This record gives sequence, structure tokens and C-alpha cells, in this order.
Amino acid sequence: ILRRSNTVAGLATAQEKSATSTIKPWEFKGVSISADLFGYIGRILNDYTSSEVAVSANFGNRFFPVVEIGYGSTDTTDETTRIYYKSSAPYFRAGLDYNFLYKKTGELGNYKILGIVRYGQSTAKYDVTTPPITDPVWGSTTSLTLTDVEAKCSWLEFGVGVQIKVWKNLQMGWSVRFKSTLNDGKGENSQIWYIPGYGENKSGCFGGTYNIIYNIPFGKK
Repeated sequence: ILRRSNTVAGLATAQEKSATSTIKPWEFKGVSISADLFGYIGRILNDYTSSEVAVSANFGNRFFPVVEIGYGSTDTTDETTRIYYKSSAPYFRAGLDYNFLYKKTGELGNYKILGIVRYGQSTAKYDVTTPPITDPVWGSTTSLTLTDVEAKCSWLEFGVGVQIKVWKNLQMGWSVRFKSTLNDGKGENSQIWYIPGYGENKSGCFGGTYNIIYNIPFGKK
């Protein structure tokens, strides 16, 4: 009986140690794939829309390297200036999420509060057509038409995000990001108005995402 008790106690202690084993900061814990739904409703709020997917790796429940790939487009006429603008192109972002609610032991929790850093890049071609413009000196009237103008753009993003476990390996999450251009794609005769993956071409702007996420764990529990 004493031996059985010692054996049971030993097994319980081993299980307790296994359950509370410390996870190393760069221990690989799995990957997740996600799709952004916010970009699909962008046409309602803005004059452009985008679709985007992402792949993220989990290291130590703390560090999450991320790659985001998407496609953005716009086809619109300004109501005030009557300038017609059209553009579409793929884009990508790469960066890191940091989980402030990481656990040194056990599995990934039901909630994550993330610090977000991204580098984004897109090479887009755009068309611009202006209404007739009257020269104030000579009195002549002309319009400007540019086709397939190329713009290489890059930017940085900083933000915060929240992810919540919905059911088993299914999660949802949202983020708010501040964006700042590094290269705004300004050319000799024009400047791109909409940067795919960034938004309106401003020195700084805010953006957001709403993601459905599927987590693929690595190894056994």
C-alpha cells in the first residue's frame, strides 16, 4: 500500500511539473492563418477596398512574426474636383506581434493583447483624368490624362490589437494601427492618391483590421 501511495504521489508530482514546465521565449508553438474582413467593407466607409490574408508563427506564446499579403483597388471620381482616379495592386506587410499576456507555463491563453509593428510595401499603377482646366493667362482649355503611372510606395505601421478565443482553435481579433509613409510614390507630374494596403496617401493616417483566425498548434498538449 505504501509503495502504491508513493507511486501515485510520484506520478502526480511528475504531471504537475509537466503542466507547469517553463516555455522558452523562442520555443516554436504553432502557426495561425487569418483573413481580414474589415477591408471588404472599406467601400462603405471610403472609396477603396482590399482583401487580405496573413500567416503568423507562435514562439513561446510571446513573439508572433507575421506576414500579411493583400490586394487593394479603387475606381472613383471626386465629387468636388471631378477628377477620376483608378488604381489596383497587390501589397505585403511583414513584422512582429508581441503578446503582453503571454504565459511562461501552460498553453496559450484565451486572450491576447498585442503590440504591433509592420513594414509595408506596394508597387501600383494608376490612371488619372481631370476635367477641362482653363489657363488663366492664355485662356485655353485642356484636360490632363495619365495612364499606367507607376508608383513604388513603402510605409511603417505601429498599433495595438486584441485576439479572443471563440471555439477550440478558432479565434477572432481586431487591431488599430497608425501608419506613416517612407516612400509616398511621388512622380514628376503626379502623385498616387490611394496606396494599396495603406489607404489615402497622407504622411500619417490610421487604419484597422478585423480578423478571423485559425490556430494550428504544434506538438502534443
